[in-house]
Amino acid sequence: MLAPASNRTRSNPLSDTSCPVLSLRFQHHGETLSNVDRILEGALDIHVHFGPDPKVERRAGAVEIALQAKELGMQGVVLKSHEYPTHPVAATTSDLVSDITVLGGISLDTEVGGLNVHAVEATANMGGRIVWMPTYSARADRQAKGLDGGISLLDDSGSLVPEIHPILDMIKSHDMVLATGHISTAESLALVAEARNIGVQRVVVTHGTTMSFWTGMTLEDMKELAGMGAFIEHCVHVMMPTTHRLDPKELANTISAIGPEKCILSTDFGQDFHPMPAEGMRMGIATMLRSGMEDVEVGMLVKDNPSRLMGT
Repeated sequence: MLAPASNRTRSNPLSDTSCPVLSLRFQHHGETLSNVDRILEGALDIHVHFGPDPKVERRAGAVEIALQAKELGMQGVVLKSHEYPTHPVAATTSDLVSDITVLGGISLDTEVGGLNVHAVEATANMGGRIVWMPTYSARADRQAKGLDGGISLLDDSGSLVPEIHPILDMIKSHDMVLATGHISTAESLALVAEARNIGVQRVVVTHGTTMSFWTGMTLEDMKELAGMGAFIEHCVHVMMPTTHRLDPKELANTISAIGPEKCILSTDFGQDFHPMPAEGMRMGIATMLRSGMEDVEVGMLVKDNPSRLMGT
């Protein structure tokens, strides 16, 4: 019978220098990596969920997620919550886990007052890097789930509601990242157009291929948004058997059609029924390679483009 968890000592093969194979691997790290691991080195996952969470059971807390990402050689992770600002968690995690980038931001859901410029300003002044438009509170998200209500960025005439403009000004003045969250395609098009019009430099369409299942976003919509200067994010999550089961080759073809230089691959992991985010990123890299993408293209998706977006 196993001893109680609190009394067990967990073996860590990463620190076991008595094993000559492992010792060699980690002493000569750059010489023994597979292509997948080489691409994973320096990757930045811009979409990671963590615990505690008031609605969803999460796989791990931010510190454990950051430690694994560091062990696998990643540059870092961006922490996301649907209910509360994540920069304070990111800052504390950075203090505890050295040599890895941990970033946070805010989702403009009802828990923070919705389209609340004051919450954006507070996050910006603390050093938060990204502002997601409403996610679970978005009208489009709620409609996709058969629910009423929710926050819309458009008024009855199809124009952006007044609350959006000071938020975009705040994002611009602090050089933050604007992410579309779970809003509709029409809202995304209007929002990205206005953001670029006023000079917001960092824009990402949140999990575009996931939105194709939720709100009907098409490849042509993604190409139009990319043409406005936005990165199109695609998440490993969309391919998983417990979610939408998108064929990996279809995802690779979609990315190729948009242009890998305009896309980002993240995980959207953190759920209790999925791998840990860092391992999920490794799996996503391997899957895209096996689906016909070139090493340099996948490197763009997980390293070059997310770093450009986040300014790291």
